[in-house]
Amino acid sequence: MTVVLTVQVVFTILYAALFSNVIWLMPLLVRLQFGSPDPAWRDWQTIAVTAAIPTFMTLSIFWGELLRHVSIRRYLAIFWLVAALPLGCVALVQNYWQLLVLHVIASAGAAGWMPINGRLLKHFYPDQARGRAYALLNVATLGGAAVASYWVGLWMESHPQSFRVYFPIASAAQIVGIAILLWLVRHTNAEQKREPQPARAEPPAAPSLRMLLRPLLHMGAVLRADRAFMLYEKAFMTYGAAYMLCEAILPVLATARLGMRYEDYAHSTLTVSRAVMVIFMLPFGWLLDRIGPVRVSGLAFGVLCVYPVLLLAAGDASGVALASVAWGIGLAGVMMSWMLGPMALAGTPENVPVYVAIHATLVGVRGIVFQIVGMVLYRVTQSFLWPLIAAAAAFAWAAVQMWQLHRSTHWPAPAKAAPEPG
Repeated sequence: MTVVLTVQVVFTILYAALFSNVIWLMPLLVRLQFGSPDPAWRDWQTIAVTAAIPTFMTLSIFWGELLRHVSIRRYLAIFWLVAALPLGCVALVQNYWQLLVLHVIASAGAAGWMPINGRLLKHFYPDQARGRAYALLNVATLGGAAVASYWVGLWMESHPQSFRVYFPIASAAQIVGIAILLWLVRHTNAEQKREPQPARAEPPAAPSLRMLLRPLLHMGAVLRADRAFMLYEKAFMTYGAAYMLCEAILPVLATARLGMRYEDYAHSTLTVSRAVMVIFMLPFGWLLDRIGPVRVSGLAFGVLCVYPVLLLAAGDASGVALASVAWGIGLAGVMMSWMLGPMALAGTPENVPVYVAIHATLVGVRGIVFQIVGMVLYRVTQSFLWPLIAAAAAFAWAAVQMWQLHRSTHWPAPAKAAPEPG
């Protein structure tokens, strides 16, 4: 397991070098370079960018279906073409709409990471050690992300066009990362051969609406059949609503109210929160192996209640940094249970990509709705108070929902095959 973990850490750092910076750099490029001179319109342009990644997580269920039908090698090649290559092309953008198109394509591709990541984690690590192994991988992710965001923030502050160099290099580095991951797949025999399909007596039927909707029908069947998973997703939906409210408001609050630029924004938000997450990730991994993902989630959601309140009180970059400390502590717990909760409920390795894809798809549902809700609340009230108070209340209710789930449900549910849609 040591060799597997070490090699996957190397891949994880390369992965984080690109995708971790997209989250903060794309909105800042809109706010400070490519956005409209009209502040109100620029706010909505920002929302379109910040909402793209969570919104297109709805495609995870379709990526999961693709994984059932192609080899891991081909799947990862498609993933790079859709998720990483468009980000390399950001070097060529000259206006907001070009930036948005490339960002949307890459966001649709990024949704493909969750199903394959869940499948490989289930294969690489035994159940009793997976929490600690995943914690170490997250430490590598966050450590690499903290260094990358710090360095890119400095670079962008001194040379605002440096993103035209950074994105192609980081995108090309993903080819190396995928080659490393494919070696690991071969080393551990993670590639599962698909069973041969019986010969058809007649040509396959033409594509129909039902065939196109098959992954969504499958998702509904799984949620109806597994009550514990459904309740887990309800609690995460409440948490996700709060998360999206904060995601919508933070770039606007930082630039419009506090006048922050690339360096201050990157350092007081992502660098601080990721450094804190690195510190708390291993303790949460140890805790998850002992008390399970439900109670870890409830604890993390409770901590996150503090974050919107501290953002409201922030008067400068140091105030945002203090809020980011609470954000980092809470997200360390969420990051562990986000992936390992669905994996525990899935039971069998075959079900893991399905459960993880469903979980990721529902991120997109809340991303579509609640970032818009947050911006509407802000624009209507002309205040950051109401969206952030709503976020604090939602975090608190999510913690209560997880506690109720822990008290009412045996964890984990017995392993069973994911039902097929009728």
